[in-house]
Amino acid sequence: MEILLVRHGSASWDTKTDIERELTPLGQQEASAAADWIGCSGWQPDELWVSPYRRAVQTAAILNRDWQLKSRLKSSLTPDTPQSELEAMLATFRGERLLVVSHNPLLSNAIDYWHGGANKSYWGMQPASMALIRAEVFAQGCGNLEWLRHYPNYDHNGR
Repeated sequence: MEILLVRHGSASWDTKTDIERELTPLGQQEASAAADWIGCSGWQPDELWVSPYRRAVQTAAILNRDWQLKSRLKSSLTPDTPQSELEAMLATFRGERLLVVSHNPLLSNAIDYWHGGANKSYWGMQPASMALIRAEVFAQGCGNLEWLRHYPNYDHNGR
């Protein structure tokens, strides 16, 4: 199974709550560039899971513009979700390719946990960063970080 983890694009701080934060024009540009890169790669998800936070929903909508998949809002994809909740949720997925749009620290922690820290050059997820993890089972040290891409140079594998 493959999971493509995408962190939302850059977001404004001009709201009262974290959940309401919206993508900035740069964040929209980052998400659009990520969508273009994924589209050119030929990778396509079976499902799209997204955090209910506005900036993640906006990023997912841009990524999903060509696929038109039904986005599934997952309350367990918020920034402070424990790793155990994420893995329990993943156990319900029955496809081969899953796109997850969410936040840090959840995404960076998940990559480190699944990948087992074997890659010393792992730098974490920045706005609109993408990481493809492949595993038979998503548990500690059982995943392989296939690639890690950062805006604006998605062609460079930042592993």
